[in-house]
Amino acid sequence: MSNVSPDVHAVRSFHGVVSTDARAGPYHTAPAPVTPDCVPAIEPTPGRDATTAVVEIGVMLIVAFLSRSSIDMVSRCVVDAPGSTQARFTRRGQGGFAHVGVDGLAAPAWSGKSEAVVDLVVFALGWSCGWLLLWTTRPLPGAADRPRSSVAVVIPARDEAASLPHLLPVLVAQLGPDDELVVVDDHSTDDTARVAADLGASVLRPPEPPDGWLGKPHACWQGASSTTAETLLFLDADVRPAGDLVDRIATTVDSFPDDVVSVQPWHVTERPSEQFSLLCNITALMGSGAFAPGSGRRRTTVAFGPVLGLRRDVYDRIGGHADPTIRTMHTEDIGIARAVGSARLYTGRPDTAFRMYPDGLRQLIGGWTRSIATGARYTPWWSVVATLAWVASLAGGWLVEPLLYPVSAAQLWVLGRRAGSMHLLTAVLYPLAVVVFVWIFVRSAVTMLFGRQVAWKGRSVDARPR
Repeated sequence: MSNVSPDVHAVRSFHGVVSTDARAGPYHTAPAPVTPDCVPAIEPTPGRDATTAVVEIGVMLIVAFLSRSSIDMVSRCVVDAPGSTQARFTRRGQGGFAHVGVDGLAAPAWSGKSEAVVDLVVFALGWSCGWLLLWTTRPLPGAADRPRSSVAVVIPARDEAASLPHLLPVLVAQLGPDDELVVVDDHSTDDTARVAADLGASVLRPPEPPDGWLGKPHACWQGASSTTAETLLFLDADVRPAGDLVDRIATTVDSFPDDVVSVQPWHVTERPSEQFSLLCNITALMGSGAFAPGSGRRRTTVAFGPVLGLRRDVYDRIGGHADPTIRTMHTEDIGIARAVGSARLYTGRPDTAFRMYPDGLRQLIGGWTRSIATGARYTPWWSVVATLAWVASLAGGWLVEPLLYPVSAAQLWVLGRRAGSMHLLTAVLYPLAVVVFVWIFVRSAVTMLFGRQVAWKGRSVDARPR
């Protein structure tokens, strides 16, 4: 393994110039790097600015939850006192169910039947979208027998002392002689730096993010600038990697040198509250559009932040995390993929996993609030529409016809196991997960639309990219 020396710190600027500074002590203190302000900012997808995206999504949510069929089903379940002029109920007539109003006149039985058929068709379309969007999973290809490029593993970490023991020993064991491993301690308040150093990583302590930077992009940029390997691999500290992940990432990047290579790990949950994250994980996979039939023939420009690899020369060409847009994004992974122009996406099951929000529901809601609506803004419009159609089928299908409840529960169980360790009880009680998901999404959309501050790991940051 080729670690950065604790006494001599090489800082690699955007232009590829290497400067060396003498350092004392067990950790590095990185100077502020040269930032490529000349790199043009990434523009949002034409015609889909933040307001348009939020309105589009909000309208679909309103249609899903306030549709005529759902309201009609609820009203049919309410039986007022006999004789009340407000009573509205159903009775069986010769032609089927006839709706009786306050005037005593029955509506045609065929009208109710046709409405039910429409409701079932709408449900079937949304339900089918779920299967199609997550039609398959795609594990990362195996390592090749041929020599691979050197890899610099960069791990941004803030208060991750409890997570690093699941990550670093597995990584250290698989590094080659020319590989590098750097943990960027982003001003942690716990023992992140000490744990990382004890487990064999070089530790970098950068300055506080300057104005116009978010914490993670700044840490990633500093870590990348301190290394020289041919391939960059950015890992979140909560990842639990496969024993050959570095080799497989390097092999895949070598095979597709012009693309971003990214993996969404399988979500390991240990506490009941963590189960509420799984619907977000599922929709993240669906929204990427990378796991639907024929996805291999379409160009993907999104990525997954936990595991992201690319060639250093490609990273330098786009300006890396110092790009004026990327450095302000909570979804900096998507920013990187859009700047590169092409990404190859994979799923971590069965051997690469992560545990996202172990500290409870409040942490889970705060974490997803930062990113889920912003991610929807940059994903293909058709995958956003299809994903929300699927969520609508979960939310409203059983209200239209209670017999659809087990149909949706079974589907969520199957799809959920493709994204993480979904408990059977979560699938059985899935309306609770839908309520939490909708609350998170609406909260994230409102936060992004109005540019409100989001508190995350002791920092308050703008939820909307500048």
